[in-house]
Amino acid sequence: MSERERPGLPTNRVALVGLGVLLGAVWGVVMWGLTKLTSGADLRDLLYVVVTMAMIGGGVAAMFGAVSVRRRGERVSPDVRRRKK
Repeated sequence: MSERERPGLPTNRVALVGLGVLLGAVWGVVMWGLTKLTSGADLRDLLYVVVTMAMIGGGVAAMFGAVSVRRRGERVSPDVRRRKK
């Protein structure tokens, strides 16, 4: 049975990207903690690392989501149709 024929819930793309952002932010906190232990980073460094890692995580999740959508045969870009006069 192909992936298109399987019944199930559609993938929520916003939730997928949100999960990527969340995982990236958690990884940023871990990286900041390691940096704090070795070099004494401050809260500015925490904000920088967490936001950077969250953006990277969201981007990676968006790319994986786009690839899975394309495999199922859906459009990645919005479908904008012009009205004929």
